[in-house]
Amino acid sequence: MESVGVIILFFILGATLGSFACCQAWRIHDKDKSKWSHCEKCKYCLRWYDNIPVISWLMLGGKCRKCRKPIGWSEFLSEVGLGVVFVVSFWLWPAREALMWFGLAEILRFGLFLVELVVLLVLFVYDAKWKELPVGLMVAAAIIAMIFCGIDVAMTYGMGNSFNWLSLAGALVVLPGFYYLMYRVSNESWVGGGDWILCISLALILGNFWLSLCALFAANIIGSFASIPVLLKKKGAKTAIPFGPFLILGFLVVFFLQTQILNLIVV
Repeated sequence: MESVGVIILFFILGATLGSFACCQAWRIHDKDKSKWSHCEKCKYCLRWYDNIPVISWLMLGGKCRKCRKPIGWSEFLSEVGLGVVFVVSFWLWPAREALMWFGLAEILRFGLFLVELVVLLVLFVYDAKWKELPVGLMVAAAIIAMIFCGIDVAMTYGMGNSFNWLSLAGALVVLPGFYYLMYRVSNESWVGGGDWILCISLALILGNFWLSLCALFAANIIGSFASIPVLLKKKGAKTAIPFGPFLILGFLVVFFLQTQILNLIVV
């Protein structure tokens, strides 16, 4: 029962921050500094009962309370998606035992990861909608990732072990380096200029050459399969497909399966 309560708590926290992240993507794009969320169609100012994560969207049938125009799926999917990812983060955390024993460093590390997830969701929504990755958000993600990596280093040395700097350097070369090369060679026609910058944050959190290599493959596989319906639908037309969301999804898959992946790899 205790585990069920914790799962519900993390889902609510994730769904609430998912709603916040989706709103921030719109505000950054529209340069909207207004305090309250509003309907993009009729500008109706949403009340608190219109902003209850997941529940409000379901109760309203995905439509504005006033004009009854569709709100869109991005808000609902952001809330449910981040709620589920927060639960999975807790359940599959690589050092879950240390987390459950309230290890201060591990709690800080876990908290930073959750904050990073919120920033990544804003980037995910922004790139999916407008095919662009805001530089300011990527810098914020990189700063959080550097602190996360710094805690990893401190914890490793604190336990009397040596940190594998070579593996970290390899991670920073293989993931950001590959997409930077793709960006330069294709003159931004294969991948955008922001993708390799986003990869710096992902590589710092993974902190391992093999995990970064797997994230690269995972992102490309997910991207390939997800792009097929779009390319078939717009056959013959030049279609720009944002790659940031696939990078983030590939990163999440590898991060949560990192123990199993590293156990399969013989270094």
